[in-house]
Amino acid sequence: MKRFLLSIIGILTFAIGMNAETYTHTFKDKELDENGGKASLSGIEWTSSKASITWNKEKGIKLGSRSAVCPSFSLTTSAFKDYTIKSVTVHSCIASSGDAKLTIKAGNATSGEYALTGTSTGYKFECKEQGDITISWSAKQRAYYVSKIEVEYELPSDMVDIEEPVFVTPIDVVYTNKVEITAETKDESLVLYYTIDGTEPSYEDYNSDPRVGTTKCSKGYQMNPILTDSITVNTIKAMAVKVDGESVYKSDIVETIYIVSTKKPYTLATTVANGNKYALFANDSIADALNPTITNGFLNDHKATKNEKCYEAAEYNAFTFTASNGGYTIQDTNGRYMYVNSTSNEFFFAKEKPATGAVWNITFNNGKAEIKNGNSTIYYVADEGKFGCYTAATGNMVLPSLHMLREYPKATITPENNSTVKGLQEIVITCEEGIATSENFKLKAVGLAKKEGGYEIDKTYKCQQVNNNTLKFTIDTPIATEDNITLEIIIEGDIYLNPSDIKYPMPSISRYEHVICTYTHTGDAAPAEVLSVSPANGSKIEALKYILFTFSKIVNQSEDGAKTAKLYREGSSELIAIEVTSLKDGSDSDHVNQEQKAIKVSEPVTKNGTYILEIADGFFEDRNGNAVKGMTLKYIVENETDVEEIIVDGETSWVVYNITGVKVMDTVNADELNTLPKGIYIINGKKAIVK
Repeated sequence: MKRFLLSIIGILTFAIGMNAETYTHTFKDKELDENGGKASLSGIEWTSSKASITWNKEKGIKLGSRSAVCPSFSLTTSAFKDYTIKSVTVHSCIASSGDAKLTIKAGNATSGEYALTGTSTGYKFECKEQGDITISWSAKQRAYYVSKIEVEYELPSDMVDIEEPVFVTPIDVVYTNKVEITAETKDESLVLYYTIDGTEPSYEDYNSDPRVGTTKCSKGYQMNPILTDSITVNTIKAMAVKVDGESVYKSDIVETIYIVSTKKPYTLATTVANGNKYALFANDSIADALNPTITNGFLNDHKATKNEKCYEAAEYNAFTFTASNGGYTIQDTNGRYMYVNSTSNEFFFAKEKPATGAVWNITFNNGKAEIKNGNSTIYYVADEGKFGCYTAATGNMVLPSLHMLREYPKATITPENNSTVKGLQEIVITCEEGIATSENFKLKAVGLAKKEGGYEIDKTYKCQQVNNNTLKFTIDTPIATEDNITLEIIIEGDIYLNPSDIKYPMPSISRYEHVICTYTHTGDAAPAEVLSVSPANGSKIEALKYILFTFSKIVNQSEDGAKTAKLYREGSSELIAIEVTSLKDGSDSDHVNQEQKAIKVSEPVTKNGTYILEIADGFFEDRNGNAVKGMTLKYIVENETDVEEIIVDGETSWVVYNITGVKVMDTVNADELNTLPKGIYIINGKKAIVK
């Protein structure tokens, strides 16, 4: 868990929100020394300046008097420098006919001057700063008072205790085909974010692009991802997030492994072939492989489905038998070697082949397999539901049978999966071992590129059983698009392979939908065009900050460094720094849409002159990868207050007279010329107009 580390303020604070705390101190007599220095005020160390200090039980600390004015006084603390200061409130007032003023500084932000009144008032300075807090008073007559100080601040994210998600679904189980994972927190105000591919979940990545990587739980504090057979070992990582205003607080990341495997057929084996995969069966149960995080233990059983032809069970439970030293090594799905330790009846697993205990000898008798390693033999203990390696059989121990994993029938898809297509009208699927569809079967093409109003494409193919080995799917008119898109071919129902023997559904390439293939569909639209430029080419402007381009379709900046854009002043070879942005002027409140891009000038240009922007062909590309035609733009910067542009070039000193002949300036600093008021001047004998 994230630990709450706020030790400086500790019990002297009270929570007013998830991310906000408030420190409050009400002054007491003799807390501050007239000589100044450090003082502990409600557990916080403040430093005060030297001042004449007395006490007024109604108004608090009294600074100065009618006869001895305290011209200035300050209180400073660094206790909040690691936190974000939201506001500082000072309760203060003046004596009758007094004139004191109050200023509050937090970090780099400073309030205006508050003119104190005769009534004690809370002067609140709102900010969002980190750093020291300094409270200052100034006065020319009479006394002034301070009774209370309040500081509202936000805690750093690593100081907030956020409850971690807890996985509810059991982990030491091999799930066949799919499993719904449940993880949750007791705090219903939290939202869970997770990944199912072993990467770190990221709140920031999700909010920048929710289509990839991290998933946000639609149920908030409870996550229920469904894992399918497309991945056998799934490392799930999750964290809980609390968002309070602009502050984001996260729990530690928790992780666990779930094993999900395709259900596949196993047929009884009476011999062992080098390199084939086999599973241990007994009493209609299959031996579960150990979770990859566990290095030793008994193999628990898992009920297998039995039909006329074979057993069906998780592919993950198959072990690879490899000929070695007159016997066989046995490796699990994760490639770990199974071996015995003479002091234990459990199995042990190692990534590297052990020097001893890893070679097994196998004989068959009436369908049973005697699998021995030295003096130990694999038995199934029925009443305990586990497989172990024992020196002798006792009680209800029985020898297991070996069943070979049957290879999945191979299907061929035309066009080939992940290929690039255009005008897709026909898809053909063949399988030498036979192929058929279930009832109420549909095959649909869905375009993943979205437009307003929904998916761009949703076409259903007609199915034709050409022969026992071939299915053909067609639509009336070819799919056509203007832009490149991704097509997913989705099954509703099932396609069965080898239906006359072991009827088995065709596997999906997606873990969420029954997708059998994916295509990149090429569009035939013309390249994007520039519809408008703002400011327009040839514009006269006071400052060049950014140039906004609007295109006929979505564009991106090319990653090819040879395709450049450059900005320079006419007559100069020196380039001016620019960057491509999705914002008009760099402010978060001024986004542009997908058909727009902006070239931002890193430092706005205000010096008078003509500026050229050259954009090469292909500097911008549309989403089909087509190069947008380049262009050359010209902008004229005319800044009326720019005296330097009129008379500075080639000069090193300047004598300035007004129109009546009175000298108003004699300087060697060109910047001083820009301080001249509007008017007509004679500068170094030349007439100049400052507008």
